[in-house]
Amino acid sequence: MATILSRVASGPSRRTLRIVPSHIKAGSKSLLPLRSFTLSATRLHISPSTSDNSTGDKDKSNLGSVYTVNEDEIAKFAAMSDEWWAPQGPFKMLHLMNPPRIRYIRNRLTASGAIPNNISADMSDQTARDSRARFPLQGLRILDVGCGGGLLAEALARLGATVTGLDASIENIQMARIHAKKDPLLNNGSPGSLEYRHLTAEQLLEQGLQFDVVCSMEVIEHVDNPAGFLKVLGQLVKPNGDLILSTISRTPLAYFLTVFSAEHLLRMVPVGTHHWSKYITPEELSAGVEDLADCRVQNIQGIGFSPLSGQWELTRSRSSSGETDSGLLSKLGSTFAESVNYFLSAKKNGPGSP
Repeated sequence: MATILSRVASGPSRRTLRIVPSHIKAGSKSLLPLRSFTLSATRLHISPSTSDNSTGDKDKSNLGSVYTVNEDEIAKFAAMSDEWWAPQGPFKMLHLMNPPRIRYIRNRLTASGAIPNNISADMSDQTARDSRARFPLQGLRILDVGCGGGLLAEALARLGATVTGLDASIENIQMARIHAKKDPLLNNGSPGSLEYRHLTAEQLLEQGLQFDVVCSMEVIEHVDNPAGFLKVLGQLVKPNGDLILSTISRTPLAYFLTVFSAEHLLRMVPVGTHHWSKYITPEELSAGVEDLADCRVQNIQGIGFSPLSGQWELTRSRSSSGETDSGLLSKLGSTFAESVNYFLSAKKNGPGSP
């Protein structure tokens, strides 16, 4: 869970999507309305730089006229902060989702050229090849926005990335820091490194930082201003860098599985964890990313939980470069597969971009 502060005004016309579902013809105007995805024609107001605030108090006086941090969402996840690393606790499904999340990120970074596809061809030195095979993300600076207790951030650091985990909840950050200290691999001088910062994404942007890869997984459905959130994420990505998101689509099936079943029927997560009205369809998210002007959507891919295997499975991708798992859900069409949980990856334009 993460939050974002931004100044947004009514603005530009929406550009044509590069990726559309198979049942919608290119150029069709039958896409669902974008709701809050109208982006500003004016640049975001960036207030003076602020340092990390370890107390959790936020100075609202210098953050512009619109304060869109959802305090209820912060409090909700902060109350569960001591459960982040309990495999059978309220975050059990995220623990199970982490392996395919990592697989998706690696697949997309390979497809985009951020990490080499053929290690043997790129490196003649055996030691270098072994190191790259063990730490495929070595050399990449990755930002995990809404890192929670660090499930994804730790995994990325173990693969060699230099990772910054960002969260608006000091309780989440404290739990993430405590757990990271227990991992010898993160504390023995290995190629990967990990730091956690108690900041919002906009506060980090004020410090002038950019990253090779920005991830924000299962976060955008918890913010009050999705368009402003996307804009700041895009600004945190370096030119030629990658933006990787995941969220839940606003469909009847998603309500049945994530709200009615998971919260009320099976009690897998606390009641109130999700708000169906804040879910975002792939079309809305894709249009919101494309409206950033300097980002191009590369891939949309569903991920579903199989009750037969008890695991999450990557489903069929809309792009030819997407990889699927071998389970039953991988055989489903992309439209159905993306009707609940899905990933989206985008590339930021830079030197040499088409």
